Amino acid sequence: MRRARKENTKSIIGTAGLRNILDSLSTLDRQIPTVCIGGIKPDNLQRVIFQSATTRKRVDGVAIVSAIMGASSPRSAASSLLKLVHDPPAFASRRALNTFPTAPSDLVKSIPSLVARLAARKPLCHNMTNLVVQNFAANVALNVGGSPIMSSDGNEASDLAALGGSLVINMGTASPDGLANYTIALRAYNNAGNPVLLDPVGGGATAIRRSAVRHLMGAGYFTIIKGNEAEIMTVLREGAGPGSRITAEAATAQHGVDSGPDSGLTSDDKANIVSKLAARERCVILMTGATDFVSDGQRTYAISNGHAYLGGVTGTGCTVGTTIAAFAAVEREDTLLAVLAGLLMYEIAAERAASRDDVRGPGSFVPAFLDELFSVREESKRGDGRWIEAAKVRQMELN
Repeated sequence: MRRARKENTKSIIGTAGLRNILDSLSTLDRQIPTVCIGGIKPDNLQRVIFQSATTRKRVDGVAIVSAIMGASSPRSAASSLLKLVHDPPAFASRRALNTFPTAPSDLVKSIPSLVARLAARKPLCHNMTNLVVQNFAANVALNVGGSPIMSSDGNEASDLAALGGSLVINMGTASPDGLANYTIALRAYNNAGNPVLLDPVGGGATAIRRSAVRHLMGAGYFTIIKGNEAEIMTVLREGAGPGSRITAEAATAQHGVDSGPDSGLTSDDKANIVSKLAARERCVILMTGATDFVSDGQRTYAISNGHAYLGGVTGTGCTVGTTIAAFAAVEREDTLLAVLAGLLMYEIAAERAASRDDVRGPGSFVPAFLDELFSVREESKRGDGRWIEAAKVRQMELN
């Protein structure tokens, strides 16, 4: 039996395009059953269903040809695919977002015990990051309590994912080989159900980097997406898919890996952006800056900790991602709590380091910062959580 194949595949819309269709259908005054077809395989079926879901309409089913007809046992293949349709993906939380605490005080008070849990577990933190950052990232991971490995070879990812840790994809090296390795590793960690953090470094700076962001957003599921304002705006645009109303002008300009010029966005604007993007991607979004904004699509917070010395040291933006990913490997249910814990440990340690008499600038700040990360970890292990009293977290009211 000859199988028909689709030759015109240049208009692939991905999960983002599917979401746009579902959003449009949800505005109609009647229910229209919707089935997704084209390129659906065992390794992406669950993600397509999971990420295309909106609050108003979900895809009703998928149509699959090649994965069944090309199998040695079509019956077995169909049975396995049907099970995947009904089972939640391994990377999805088993708890609904509305079951987690919302008051900042309730979240913050649980963080020192989470730091102690991380130190006891010593989770693997797999970093695929640029050469400039690797040494610093490894030192940060060690001092917060993680077990770092710096591997950019995607073929190692399946073995590493089996160890139950987390993956950081830092897009500092956006070469074709790097992108291919990121994709392999992303899918391995998705299949294992382990958290993955995307740091789209310089994502809006060049056409190649914008294309890399678009590719990665379609290649797998990210538990956490962390970036500065320009990078998050690039993710917002490049992940929106065909038919989106988000234009190039909606993204903040970016030069290199810095945040770019002041966009004029208010705190409320930024809070709404991270909330909407988190809801769209069904993940946690962190926008870093003088004030950080984090959201899981239902809960959104502003964090005002940190110190200016962090901006004078290469890799501090990247290594906050390493810290957060280590926490996400331990706190598997409330990812927003994991992000908040990693961010506050990192930024409060920076404040403590900067206030020391032996610190005179960024050069003397780095060793003091590593010392303070270690001190916060050791204090938490002893049950002394007073360091968290320095947290500056407020819940945002969204429009």
